[in-house]
Amino acid sequence: MARVEITTFEYSKQDEQTWQLPFDYHCLYILENGDYAYIGETKRPLERSKEHKHINDLCSAYSFSRIHIITGQTFEETPAKHYETLLRRLMSGDGKFKILNAKRDEWQHYYRKNEFELCFDQLWLALEKKGLVMHKDFQTVLNLSSYKFSPHIELTALQHEALTSILHTIDSGEMQPHRDGFLPRPILISGDAGTGKTVVATSLFYKLRTLENYQHLKIGLVYAVSNTRAEIQELFKSVPRLRKKDVITPSAVAKEHYDIIICDEAQRLRRPKNAGRFYTSQMKKINDRLGIDEDSDELDWILMNSTCQILFYDEKQFTAPSDIPKESFMERLYARNRGFRPVALREQMRIRAGERYVPYIYNILYEKNPEPIQFDNYEFQLFHSFDKMLQKLEEKEKDTGLSRMSSGYAWEWKSKHTPEVPDIQIEGKEIWWNQQTEGWLRNPSSNQEMGSIYTLSGLDLNYTAVVIGPELYYDLDDNTIKIDKSNFFDNKLKTSTTEEELKRFILNTYGSLLTRGILGTYVYVCDLNLRNYLQKYIPTF
Repeated sequence: MARVEITTFEYSKQDEQTWQLPFDYHCLYILENGDYAYIGETKRPLERSKEHKHINDLCSAYSFSRIHIITGQTFEETPAKHYETLLRRLMSGDGKFKILNAKRDEWQHYYRKNEFELCFDQLWLALEKKGLVMHKDFQTVLNLSSYKFSPHIELTALQHEALTSILHTIDSGEMQPHRDGFLPRPILISGDAGTGKTVVATSLFYKLRTLENYQHLKIGLVYAVSNTRAEIQELFKSVPRLRKKDVITPSAVAKEHYDIIICDEAQRLRRPKNAGRFYTSQMKKINDRLGIDEDSDELDWILMNSTCQILFYDEKQFTAPSDIPKESFMERLYARNRGFRPVALREQMRIRAGERYVPYIYNILYEKNPEPIQFDNYEFQLFHSFDKMLQKLEEKEKDTGLSRMSSGYAWEWKSKHTPEVPDIQIEGKEIWWNQQTEGWLRNPSSNQEMGSIYTLSGLDLNYTAVVIGPELYYDLDDNTIKIDKSNFFDNKLKTSTTEEELKRFILNTYGSLLTRGILGTYVYVCDLNLRNYLQKYIPTF
């Protein structure tokens, strides 16, 4: 394999003429001061270094102390530019440095069989050996939320079109009330799981924070679910000009007025129904303080206490009574001639199976008799053996990481009070529910635990092993999927819900879990008749 060399020079010294490089090709360079780094590519490293010192404001602002020049026999212009893009994204996610590059390059895709793509593996190891990155394997970085949801990630043409449309709508004044008595008009972004809603949300926030005409505005990015909020807060800590405190709860909006609110996963905004005693009491206090109806909810707070609202909504991920259903959501958006500006994201960005996969999953669960589909380059498999599924998942965890089990709430959470007692037993295997919610995916022991919808909502996995528990079964007399309440232990969902409503929540829970996997989804079903129903649509392992 072609050799890669990293040569380090003291950048503060005026001695470029003495620099000796092993190869006279295109090269990459990293300017850094221990905390911040700037990444570039050039054919003229000596001249480029001088330009940075005497022309570029970055050098005077950040006092770079070292320059690392990366050269190699494969470093022609195209691979050098490709490496530059890869390093900007990966090193930003790695977190060793705060990356200062603001330029967003056109993303180039190459198969890893290409020599210079394989050479990048060697380059990354050399960077780790030099102490320029924290993670030894850049696959680990690919699995980080700080990489996946970074506002520096290159958007697709359709995502960029959606982002541009949102900015134009804000700038045009279209969101303002058309006449007296009307309310401001929100923007509503819809899209299935995996269409890139969170990336568009973080990119939009970054744009608003960095564009000059929005500098004076108070802007917040809202997440109702704590584990997703924690992931995005960690991301914002690593991005220059963004702050952890910009990622807020819905109740934060109720405390002070915001000029612009971006709310991702808006279907998870809570209403008082079955929200639990804590949330219900807190919501009542906030409603009293705001002087609004006691049944008002987190969506009302956002609409009331912000001037512009950009709401990301996925009705398929309506999984609990405390979530705001589409009918109620739309009713508020249409109140007092408000209306909304629709934006749709339809391109499948997460799931390698493509855009047909998500509708196919929900058609199967809701028994719409779809034509069976074989998905290329995606491992969608139904297992008759739980142990074999675990073995396959363990192999994937070693290969790619971020491979986890998940299920609906079909087993009592015994370990909550007795930690040594397993919660779940399947085919003689003892399993515990996830021991934490926030940061669960970053915990090394999480691959031995069963994740729930409360842990995995809104997050990605490389491979998901979904266990459909005994709360769902297939009735051979009626030829339909039914629920068994005695095998369902989420009391918040069972309370004050009809049989039909509960079935919808459970089916949507499994729909959400079955659409987490980027590279593959494995399925094990406890009820044999339901397993036989599903094998008509899912290839059997």
